[in-house]
Amino acid sequence: MAEEYILDDVIEEFFDEDTLLSNIKNNPFKWTISLALILPGMIYTSQGYTDYSTAISDWGLPTNFELFLEILITGQLMIAPISCYLFSRTGNVAPALLIAMAGSAILVANPHEIARMSQGLGTPFALFCLAMTAPMIWVLKGKKKLLDPGKERIAWCSLLAISILMFSSATVVPSSGVALAELNCDDGIGAMINQFDFFAGSIQGCDAATYRYAPMLFIVGAIAWAWPRGKEIIGEIIDDIVEHAIEH
Repeated sequence: MAEEYILDDVIEEFFDEDTLLSNIKNNPFKWTISLALILPGMIYTSQGYTDYSTAISDWGLPTNFELFLEILITGQLMIAPISCYLFSRTGNVAPALLIAMAGSAILVANPHEIARMSQGLGTPFALFCLAMTAPMIWVLKGKKKLLDPGKERIAWCSLLAISILMFSSATVVPSSGVALAELNCDDGIGAMINQFDFFAGSIQGCDAATYRYAPMLFIVGAIAWAWPRGKEIIGEIIDDIVEHAIEH
């Protein structure tokens, strides 16, 4: 089907070499900042490290750089959405998208710290992760102020929407899985949820809530609200995420 080539087309459209080179020449300082925020995490991830101290040792850096590296990797939980929002506010849509995409990819590739914080902090951390999707969704909502209608806007919106889904799968999904598993079906919120049945009564509400991908429905709805024309692309991506989750 033609839909199979949607993502290839939008990526090729947005990352046109001439357009990017022109943007970099016009905004060198912004691009330098954006690369400084993501390059350490990208190098760490591409070299297959799973321990900060090992990476620092191999790179010949002082041990106090370990905290700096941790901030630039696990800290993408805040860096990616906030930087995306701040860059877009000044009209720098390309660096904003770069940080959103790279930061989300870094979080997806390094799930250990998010898992550890989810276990340690529980429900408050899940709510925090959900809140951190808001800046990027708001940027997507403001697309008309940032880009003129046409292929470039469609490409930019597509890639930002994918970044939001990646970010959510790396943060909201694992943290919500821990939080929802803590629900007591006899007390409080759990008791309220337990009054409802899903899937034609086949699964009781409180049990269904333990499915960690359930919050993705909220994220997909938020993206559809921010970008109504992108439902087709988002539908394809979320199908791939669910299929991958079922296989694993």
